[in-house]
Amino acid sequence: MKKSLFALAITALLSVGAVSQAQAAVKTVTYTADRAIGATNWNAVLGLGKFDTSLGTLTSIKFALGGLLQGVGKSESLDASATDVTLKLAATLTLYRPDASALVITNPLFTQQFSFTAFDGNIDFAGTSGGSTGLRSTTGFNSFTSSQASDFALFSALGGGIINLGLDAAGTSTVSGAGNLVSMFQTSAGGNVAVTYEYIAAVPEPETYAMLLGGLLLVGAAARRKAAQAKA
Repeated sequence: MKKSLFALAITALLSVGAVSQAQAAVKTVTYTADRAIGATNWNAVLGLGKFDTSLGTLTSIKFALGGLLQGVGKSESLDASATDVTLKLAATLTLYRPDASALVITNPLFTQQFSFTAFDGNIDFAGTSGGSTGLRSTTGFNSFTSSQASDFALFSALGGGIINLGLDAAGTSTVSGAGNLVSMFQTSAGGNVAVTYEYIAAVPEPETYAMLLGGLLLVGAAARRKAAQAKA
């Protein structure tokens, strides 16, 4: 009987590790930072939280970059014949590691086409030979998920902390069309960065602790019975 009780207690104790491992939870923690919209071109440094290694085992890091573009594009054809013109309002936003290697790139883009007549005699970006997009706004988004050991080491530390990442926005607007064109662009851009850490943390359920307590009680009962028999 004593051997059976002891075996049950040992089984309960061993089960704690198995249940804890089976119920290991996949969790995430996210840090965000923004760069307000401003005239392109610009460079910024954003501070984001590192992963706190005391939380568990890091499994992946997702870098998400959103870009906002606002601006106006204008063009005038100086040709003596009609032409089709395409204005593209665009920007390139790039997020960098501290060593200046690129993590994520996004390209917000707005496109508008025009059919211009022969030059009407006025460079006013209006009339029949010119046009304007008016104020336009568009967004772009891209993400990258890393499971590289080098990124895990770079973006994590005991207790967490802050890592500084570079973010820049370059105006990349263009005009295309046959003939002689006079064009101008005014663009501004802003960016939003989110870094999400996915990790595994052991999360024992209340039943696990109950099993552990039951095992310990069994061991205690067996010990008391053995002591009582020794006195008899």
